[in-house]
Amino acid sequence: MHPLHPLPLLLALLLSPLLPSSSTTAAAAAAAATSSSSPPAIYTPPAGSGYVYHGCFNETTGLANTTGARALAGGTSLVRPGNMTVALCLDFCRTGAGDSRGGSSGRFAFAGLEYARECWCAQSLSSLAAKLPDSACDLPCEGNTTEACGGNLKLTVYMASAAAAARVAWAASLVAVGAVSLILL
Repeated sequence: MHPLHPLPLLLALLLSPLLPSSSTTAAAAAAAATSSSSPPAIYTPPAGSGYVYHGCFNETTGLANTTGARALAGGTSLVRPGNMTVALCLDFCRTGAGDSRGGSSGRFAFAGLEYARECWCAQSLSSLAAKLPDSACDLPCEGNTTEACGGNLKLTVYMASAAAAARVAWAASLVAVGAVSLILL
């Protein structure tokens, strides 16, 4: 029998505190799994954003007798793979996002996020869109994984706040009667 050479044993003893133990590695893997499996949270828009959270709703494109109409139809959309956040979508819908007149005078009444990267803006939410539990909108935004950005055929929907909606309706009525300009203080 050959005696064990002391050098490898000495190196193993010296390096063992520097190498992670199997229990340390397992604990780190469990912590990573727990943090990545945490569901994304519903984003609460800051005061003054013009929008409030309205709920999680199903997309209507797959429903019978809808001819493929979307829950947020007649508006516009923005797709930002890898970059979508709720704030980006709300800003896009708040500024009019290129309204039908080619300007940014309008604010869309509804903003919705779907599939973690899509933003939909519209003046109405389909009556066929059913409200779902918030947990059904379980996809994290690709631009901020802590925020919920809808799901598979599910929309995280924000609605213009009452004050913002009243301002939009009032401004539209001024345009309808031909008012030139008015400054709000």
